[in-house]
Parts: sequence; C-alpha cells; structure tokens
Amino acid sequence: MALFRPVEGEVVRADLTAPLHTLTFPTLELILVTGLSWMLIGWLDQPGMYTDPQLRNAVLVVWLLLACWRFVLPLLKARRRRFVVTDQRLVVRAGEFRSRTDSIPFRDIRSVQRRRSGIFLAISGYDRPLYFPDVPRAKRVAALIEESLPPTPTRYW
Repeated sequence: MALFRPVEGEVVRADLTAPLHTLTFPTLELILVTGLSWMLIGWLDQPGMYTDPQLRNAVLVVWLLLACWRFVLPLLKARRRRFVVTDQRLVVRAGEFRSRTDSIPFRDIRSVQRRRSGIFLAISGYDRPLYFPDVPRAKRVAALIEESLPPTPTRYW
C-alpha cells in the first residue's frame, strides 16, 4: 500500500491482507484448466497423428489467457486488498487496481459489529453502516477497533 504512511507518532496495530482461503476456487480452476489443456496438447502430440503446430500454439495461448484471467488476476486483487488498524484511524483499500485508499478516523466511528468474517462500521454522517467482507481475523480486528474508539459521553435526560 504505497499511499499509506503512518503519521508521526502513529502506531500500526494490525496490517492485514485478504485471507488465503479467498484463493481456493481460483486455484482449483487453475488446476482444472491446466489439466484439460495439457491433456488436449498430449492428444494433439500423440505419435502418428499430424496436427498443425499453430493449433497446439493456440491451445497454449488459450491456456495462458485462462490461467491469467481465472488465477493471476484474483491473486493480484487479493494481495492488493488491505485493512490497516492504527492507534488513530482505520485505513482500508479495496482489491481493485484503481481503488483509492480510505482513511476513517476513530472519532467518526460510532460502533463496530462483526458478522462471520465481515465487519460493519457505523460511521457518523452515514445512515447505513459500511460493510467490509472477508476481513482476516475479524473478531480480533473488531476488538481492536472497539478498544480504540473514544468513550461516548453518558447523557442524563
């Protein structure tokens, strides 16, 4: 996350990327595409059968494109996703290539809730909570955020 630099005196408490289980299905797809493609290439290269080398190269190009589209792109997106908790703010970046880095100061967070591996943040000025799916160690991160929130004044009516 090249755009994130802690300010003077700021302590990073948690710096997390997407969990590895988000790459389970892309890995299985890569294995399937590789197996099918190389079985087809083996069939094209069998002895006694003449096929055009262009056809074999086309199968290789299709395999390469599918491998990049179904594995390399999800891998890069998962590694770009960041969730950083400091002692002053929360810094979040989505996994998209042109995504911006959002910084949410703790004074603007009203409450935090965890549901499974996602985190809901109630932010001042927003009528609906923000949802961050697939946060690694969501329970620990929610507890860190909850600890860092400033105390709310008690109102007596």
